[in-house]
Amino acid sequence: MVQQFVNRRYEIEALRRAFESRKAELVVIYGRWRVGKTSLVLRAFQSVPHIYFLADERSEKENLSEFRKKVGEFFKDLALTRSDLGWVELFQYIAESGEKVVVIVDELPYLVSSNPAFPSLLQKAWDLYLQDSGLKLVLVGSSMGMMERLLGHESPLYRRRTMQLEVKPLRYWHLQEFLPGHGYEDLLRVYGVADGIPLYLKQFDENLSFWENVEKLLLRKESPLYTEAEFLLRQEFREPARYFSILRAIAFGKTSFGEIVNFTGFDRGTVSRYLDNLSRIRVVAKIYPAFEPEKRRNMRYEITDNYFRFWFRFVYPNRERIERELYGEVLRDVRENFDHYMGRVFEKAAEDFLWRKFAFERGGRWWRKGEEIDFVGLKGSRAYFFEVKWSSLRKREAEKALRSLEGKSCSVRTGAPEKALGLVAKNVEDAEKLREEGFIVFELGEMF
Repeated sequence: MVQQFVNRRYEIEALRRAFESRKAELVVIYGRWRVGKTSLVLRAFQSVPHIYFLADERSEKENLSEFRKKVGEFFKDLALTRSDLGWVELFQYIAESGEKVVVIVDELPYLVSSNPAFPSLLQKAWDLYLQDSGLKLVLVGSSMGMMERLLGHESPLYRRRTMQLEVKPLRYWHLQEFLPGHGYEDLLRVYGVADGIPLYLKQFDENLSFWENVEKLLLRKESPLYTEAEFLLRQEFREPARYFSILRAIAFGKTSFGEIVNFTGFDRGTVSRYLDNLSRIRVVAKIYPAFEPEKRRNMRYEITDNYFRFWFRFVYPNRERIERELYGEVLRDVRENFDHYMGRVFEKAAEDFLWRKFAFERGGRWWRKGEEIDFVGLKGSRAYFFEVKWSSLRKREAEKALRSLEGKSCSVRTGAPEKALGLVAKNVEDAEKLREEGFIVFELGEMF
């Protein structure tokens, strides 16, 4: 049975502490679409008095009328629902009621879009009435760009917020709770397609194979996730076509600035500006080699979300064939290239696992002049070097990988006097013997 709510213990505890505090709270919750923000706040405050208001794309007048109705119903004040009180007056009404109540305003960016002065109205309500009340005001938003601006130094709400939570996708190990009947390899494959986005994971059918699910959910015209990436980017950008080209370049392995410029044909200024915008909304991350100076020339760009990575690698380039209902040909292309695609997905999962296992002080991927190490971590006086392989390794292959890793490790300046070498792979032949020889070996099952 699909779990409807997974993890989020830390976030729920933080929100409940906010409710239990004696002072007014202004909490800002943000994160990408579909990540589970609404489920989180409703779960956290389900047993306490709360007013939940979901803004939408209607006019400000209609949204205000709906909010007025919600407040009136909560306080059983029918006259209020027929009044013409504005936002500030409604918050004054709530504050002066003396009730210890949580007011949740979901999808705040819609209100700001219809009235750019809305943050200033909230500031006024907070300063005049709310900050000395017992009210807990929770603002929720999915437009990462707008929510970042609302959290910025120039925002009227900047110095008034008492807590902020960025709700991030679940980790790969949480997928077991959504798909308990899947083996570890299939769970990683699902993670490579859907990342840790609860709404996507809930759509995987346990009665279908992984490939049947992929075709059903992403590779057909009627698939629920077929146009999802386009929808999400249009929520952030009015003209997303150039963003699509840049994301496709990165999905096909063009990760340096120069490679992206050459692949897209756009001028350097345009590419730089668009990459900054994609970084701001967390779709793309700028990464530097661990233990190296952070310079433009060694910087790479990476798509942070596996759903976007998969979509721009396999769905976007095949849209014409999908529209022509050539589903079998598209699926065949995906299957032929999927293990190569999964290499980087597995590296990122292994990185999460290694951080969790060792609690490193510093760590990350390393590269320099054509050499790469999948993960380098520093803890105390020891540096750890790992090769990560989305494959089953014979002993001879494992030994070869470790010899290569030994050579490359000499080029990394960690400052640690001791070092350890390790492998992370699906399976490793004679893994125990390698461990006896002093190497660190983790297999896929141990990652869960």
